[in-house]
Amino acid sequence: MIELKNVSKYYTNNGVVTLGLRNINLKLNQGEIVAITGDSGSGKSTLLNVITAVDTYEEGEIYFEGNETSYFNQNDMDTFRKNYVSFIFQNYNIIDSYTVLENVMLPLLLAGKNHEEARKEAKEIIDKVGLSKRIKHKGTKLSGGEKQRCVIARALASDSMILACDEPTGNLDSQTGEEIIRLIQEVAKDKLVLIVTHNYNQVSSIATRRIKIADGEVVEDIHLQEQQEVEENNTMSLEERKVKKSTYLKLALQNVLSTPKKTIFSITVFMVISFITLILFLMMLERSYETYSDANHNYNLQAEDRMIVYRMDHQALDEEILNKVKYDEIYYNAFYEETKLTIACDPQGNYPISLDVCFSEHKIKNKLIQGTMPQNENEYYLVIPEQYKNGYYFDFLSILQKNIGIKKYHKYEYEIIGKITGIGWSKDVEYSYLISYGEISSDVKQLVIQSMQKNSYCVLEDGPSLEMSFVASNRNAIVLPKKYEGKEVEVHHYLNSIYEYTLDFDFEYNEEYVRPYLFYDEENPILPELNSVYEAVLYTKNVKEAKAFLEKQGYNVSVPMDQKVKASVINLAILYLFLALAIMALVCLYFISYVILSRVYASKNKDYGVLRSLGMVKKQLGRIVILEVLATGFIASILSFIVFVIVYNTTTDIFTMGDFMNFGIVLLYFVIMLIFSYFIAKRFNRRLYKFSVNTTMKGEVARND
Repeated sequence: MIELKNVSKYYTNNGVVTLGLRNINLKLNQGEIVAITGDSGSGKSTLLNVITAVDTYEEGEIYFEGNETSYFNQNDMDTFRKNYVSFIFQNYNIIDSYTVLENVMLPLLLAGKNHEEARKEAKEIIDKVGLSKRIKHKGTKLSGGEKQRCVIARALASDSMILACDEPTGNLDSQTGEEIIRLIQEVAKDKLVLIVTHNYNQVSSIATRRIKIADGEVVEDIHLQEQQEVEENNTMSLEERKVKKSTYLKLALQNVLSTPKKTIFSITVFMVISFITLILFLMMLERSYETYSDANHNYNLQAEDRMIVYRMDHQALDEEILNKVKYDEIYYNAFYEETKLTIACDPQGNYPISLDVCFSEHKIKNKLIQGTMPQNENEYYLVIPEQYKNGYYFDFLSILQKNIGIKKYHKYEYEIIGKITGIGWSKDVEYSYLISYGEISSDVKQLVIQSMQKNSYCVLEDGPSLEMSFVASNRNAIVLPKKYEGKEVEVHHYLNSIYEYTLDFDFEYNEEYVRPYLFYDEENPILPELNSVYEAVLYTKNVKEAKAFLEKQGYNVSVPMDQKVKASVINLAILYLFLALAIMALVCLYFISYVILSRVYASKNKDYGVLRSLGMVKKQLGRIVILEVLATGFIASILSFIVFVIVYNTTTDIFTMGDFMNFGIVLLYFVIMLIFSYFIAKRFNRRLYKFSVNTTMKGEVARND
């Protein structure tokens, strides 16, 4: 069955060559129970490892069924073990994080059986070795004898021609050791059994042959029983048995779930790098957006066909001149399109949702999220900026068909103006907009103007401009410090930038005041009357032509999308420096994470070594490791994303980078984290296969790549 001719094995450590085996010549036959004895360090375990393709040899030849094995590569050695060898070790080499059932199922799954078939057969085998009551217990909960029974059950499941036992009773008491020897005898029928032992007396009752090793050489070879030679069939199959695709995924998830402490630690490390990666992505987007923005942020509505017409001398516009321009739509005195106002959705509820908006009659080009355009008066359609469309910080959809009201300054009251019938998003807006059914109502305009009163200021004769404090009151009056009495005072506010008017307020002087105060009677307000056209907002496909014509008429024309903000050299330098630092930070973070995670997965070397000893080839084990790491990385990425959303949800004022979140960024984030996970898995696989199976099963870890 197996023949060794002049086989020698050497070990090299730091340039020093050590003898393992020297010129071994043996012929081992099926049906034999061979006891391999010798002192510690004599080479008996080395001989077992070489015969069973756990380790390589340097000289000579080993024949299996008449076939040479010296040409075996790592994949051939793994396949040979899977097809022909079962193992029973002194240190058991079961996967401690697996249950008894899961350990015994392993060789059956590697043989190509599906999960249900493997489970059924494994239960029957476990019953034979007397472990049925411990079938759901993990390896860490088993006694030494129970672990060895589990290993024997696994060997039975392999049903291999060769049973290799390395000190199978070395860690057991004498009584338990005798029970294990009897079990080995029961499973040894029609197999070649190789037992490495330092206590020959314990196996003498079942051994049919004794081989003694000293200094790497055979010094004694005694046949205790006559053994009839079995005719060699000269066939040896190194064909890989196909493992079910579902088995790879189940084993990977089993590895993740069976080691919760390591998994939680790995997920935590992945989460840190995932969270920082996502933040850096969004920070880079935010920085790039601020540097390369192509629109003037002084305007809230930046439609390409929008233009604003006014006069610097604050005089009224001539409607006849305006009508000579080819426009699609025109709105007069539409100051509300550039004035942000705080509204509340469902203001009569216990927790009104506040939102800053502008108003517009123009049907801003948008992409519908939900709902419909307004069909009646006092109905509005909400258009949100594109970067807010995901609504992570605000559940836009919850405000559909809810009343909306404008908040009164200095009061926790809202003036109900209607309800929202639909929601959409647009690239043309910097702020959210409420689109009305028809013309903006006079009540809304008055509320907008009233809210703008807080921007009022005083211009004193031969003196500075003084900002006024706004106070809700039951009278209309401006109170000035006593020292300004007798000086001419003009009152201006926001609308004066376009319209020329004054507010007819009573003036008072008080020595207790150090700055102006505007007292505003909300019940009987004094508001500017806009009876002329001071401003026109035009929407036209011929922006350039219309602008040129109106400017010839002496009008001022602003086209928001023409107000390009060019990135300065300094801004670009800062941007590139930021990008370079961000990339360097990511690289350093990835390297540190890789070092930490590689140590975590290296701590599982023993478990992976057990799988290799069962004949799992590099490609198959690689798939499991990759799936395991990918699953961990994916879970961590999802958790990091959820944490980010929660943080963004609760800190929108300071965590504004989340505004740039979109499907593409989220997809890129997950792709990069999966690539990083894949990179770690591939690197670890390469390290794992730098060691022999024997070294790996001992749990030894590579310290250098």
